[in-house]
Amino acid sequence: MFRDDERELNDCIEQENKLVVRYTGWMTYKGDWFDIPANDQRVKETGMMLFLFEGERVKELWCENSDAAILYELGAFRKDTYKVF
Repeated sequence: MFRDDERELNDCIEQENKLVVRYTGWMTYKGDWFDIPANDQRVKETGMMLFLFEGERVKELWCENSDAAILYELGAFRKDTYKVF
């Protein structure tokens, strides 16, 4: 699906039993996602993860990322469709 991942941590914020991480990543698309043809295209992903700890263990993990933007970059959406996201 994706190869040659590179990640960059943009922010890490800790408060009480929560940790929020904002990241940016770049990867090469190799195919096999929603039947989108492989074209070795480099795409960018952004996202945020919120970890909720109970003691020293992760109790919950919430993640929000830019999959819709990646689909647009790969040509899976018409230009006008992207505006709804």
